[in-house]
Amino acid sequence: MKPYKALFLFVVIMAVATLACGPNTAATSTSVPTNPPLVVATNPPPVVPTNAPVNPPVNPPANNNNPPANPPSTGGSQVVQDQNKLYQFELSGDWTYEASDLGNAVYSDVYMYADTWRAPDKSALIEGIAGTSQGFDFDGTTSTRVALDLLNYYYSYTGKEGDIRITKTSTAQDGSTQFNWVSKGGDYSGISWFEIRGSRTFLMWTVNWSNTADQSRIDEVDNAVNTYQALQ
Repeated sequence: MKPYKALFLFVVIMAVATLACGPNTAATSTSVPTNPPLVVATNPPPVVPTNAPVNPPVNPPANNNNPPANPPSTGGSQVVQDQNKLYQFELSGDWTYEASDLGNAVYSDVYMYADTWRAPDKSALIEGIAGTSQGFDFDGTTSTRVALDLLNYYYSYTGKEGDIRITKTSTAQDGSTQFNWVSKGGDYSGISWFEIRGSRTFLMWTVNWSNTADQSRIDEVDNAVNTYQALQ
């Protein structure tokens, strides 16, 4: 009987050793995006998106304490510029102008600001949204990814992905990426141009109009596009 007892003890010892040296189940860490978009704002108004800052700005715009880039005008055509003088174009003087600090509304490591011109009847909008990175360079994948984030955040009728449909993507003569788009839920369309200035600043310039806007209003938008000039 002793050989059987010895074999039994050997089996028990091996079983205990197996349990003590089981597979390593420690979870490995996974990478997360450096600057993921935050939760999209809900139900922005159609045609004219709101640009109120979600968070207070981390850095002030470059023209802090300077006079407004576009003083009020009572009529006639005038040349207007954004608050940091990245671009200019011609526009009728009866459009209203607003400069907004967007802060880190979309990205935690990109400070943004906007310049918005609205038609008197609210049927059209022209807007430039610029962003400056906080410690990194934008690369070649920035254009499409960031442009879609901004379109979904600021111009979606539902405030969610899926409303803005890109109908055409092309490269403009100045090298910017052009996105022609429509809103599925809202009765409006738009064109956005996205470009990188230097290595740490992006600019998305957008013209946005109601599908029922008067032809005279569309002509004003066309003139703004045709007279657009980059300044830096």
